[in-house]
Amino acid sequence: MAGITNTLLSSPIEHIRIRLQTQPHGAGRLYNGPIDCVKKLSAHEGLLKGPYRGTAVTFMREAQAYGAWFTAFEYMMNADAKRNNIKRDEISTLKVAFYGGIAGEALWISSYPFDVVKSKMQSDGFGADQKYKSMRDCFAKTWRAEGMVGFWRGVAPTLLRAMPVSAGTFAT
Repeated sequence: MAGITNTLLSSPIEHIRIRLQTQPHGAGRLYNGPIDCVKKLSAHEGLLKGPYRGTAVTFMREAQAYGAWFTAFEYMMNADAKRNNIKRDEISTLKVAFYGGIAGEALWISSYPFDVVKSKMQSDGFGADQKYKSMRDCFAKTWRAEGMVGFWRGVAPTLLRAMPVSAGTFAT
């Protein structure tokens, strides 16, 4: 439920971020900021469909990613408490941070292919320049063009970021 709820806000925000990050620099800029980006996305596909492009795959990514995140963390916390015959609130902050970091790794390992497809769809062109007609089409074209590797490009920096971010999230 946390992932699905998060998607309602994160999908259009990530879409705008991706568009702004991937646009050409200098004179070839497509957007003059986030509001201009929303206006142009809406002009192509409507107010809801434009900014919310890629939301279906974002739902899939978030629902199972948060499930993996919380399940991994809860499993490690409960196993530690049981193994050491202590209450969960007696587990050291260092261990909580470590378990949170490992849970962050589980989140991204379980969801990264969905994130790749989401990013491809959200950076895709419009009209004649559009490569992907749907989430399924994007999965199929990525598989045909790049194989399994196409779904894992860039995972290393994501995993390097995941450990400290999730450790901090759970330890605070």
